[in-house]
Amino acid sequence: MIALRHLRYFVAVGEELNFNRAAERVHVTQPALWRQIRDLEQYLGVALLDRQPRGIRLTPAGEVMLEESIKILDSIDDARERVIRVAQGQIGILRIAFNEIAARNRALPRYFQAFRLRYPDIELQLTVLMSERQFLALERNEIDAGFLFNRPRDDTRLGYFNVSKDDHVLALPADHRLARADKIVLSDLRDEPQIFPSKTLNRIHHARLTAACVAAGLIPRIAHRADNEHTLLNMVSAGMGVAFVNASCRTRDYNDLVLKPIENFSIPVDLDLVWRADRMSAALSRFVELVTELSGDAGSRGRPFDAS
Repeated sequence: MIALRHLRYFVAVGEELNFNRAAERVHVTQPALWRQIRDLEQYLGVALLDRQPRGIRLTPAGEVMLEESIKILDSIDDARERVIRVAQGQIGILRIAFNEIAARNRALPRYFQAFRLRYPDIELQLTVLMSERQFLALERNEIDAGFLFNRPRDDTRLGYFNVSKDDHVLALPADHRLARADKIVLSDLRDEPQIFPSKTLNRIHHARLTAACVAAGLIPRIAHRADNEHTLLNMVSAGMGVAFVNASCRTRDYNDLVLKPIENFSIPVDLDLVWRADRMSAALSRFVELVTELSGDAGSRGRPFDAS
C-alpha cells in the first residue's frame, strides 16, 4: 500500500535526480528515502530509477510516474484548499427560498446582490415557495434558509432573524359599497363573502386569520379559498368577495381593486429569515451575518446563531 509520502518522496528524487539533495528537500535521511522509493517500486512492480555508478536517472516508467505523481499531489492540494474555503464559508452553494409576498420586499434584492458581491464564489440558488412549504423544505434539507411569514414560535430547532413587520388591510373591489367609506369596522363584514387563503397550503395563516376574526366578534363567511396571493387578488377584483391581505400588497396591476384599513383591528405579521439551527453551515452563517448587518435598525435579532 502506498501513501502520499511515497509520491512526495518520489517527486523530490525524480526532480533532483540526487538522493542527498532530495533527502534534504523532504527532511528525511538518505537511507529512509531510499527505502521509501524501493517500496514504491515493489508496489508498482516496475523500476522507476536507473541507478548508475555516476548517479541516477528516470526510467521511461519513472518519467510517467513523475508526471502523474505531480498531477495527483497538485489535485490534492487544490482539494485541500477548496475544502478549507468551504469550511470557512468562502465557496459553496446556498439554497434560499422566499415567499411570493416576501419577494416584493425591497430589502431582499439588496441582500442577494450584496452577498454575491461579497462572496462571489458562493452560488446562490433562489426558489419561490409558500411559507408553509418552506417549513417542509427545511425539514427535508431541500433549502438552507427561507424568507417567510408565520414562523412557528414553538419550534426550538429554528434560528431566525426578523427582517420586517407588516399588518393586514382589507382588499375589496373598487365599486364595492365600502370602497368609499370613511372608515370600516369589522362588523361591516358580517354578511360579506370572504376569500381566505388555502386551508391546505397555508394552514397557519388560515388559522391566524380565522382566530383573529372570531376573537374580535366576527365569524368569517368564507365563500372561497385561494392558493396564492395572485389568485386571491384576481378573485377580489372579479367581485367574488373581500379578503384580508398584507398592507404591503402590490395592487398596481389591479385598477378595479382598493385596500382599506379596518378600524381597531390588526393582524400583525413578521417577515423572518428562518433556518435550521442544527444545520448552520459556514456559508449560511455568512448570509445571516450579512442580512443582520444590512438590516440595521429595520430588523431585529431573533434566536441567536453560532457564527463560528
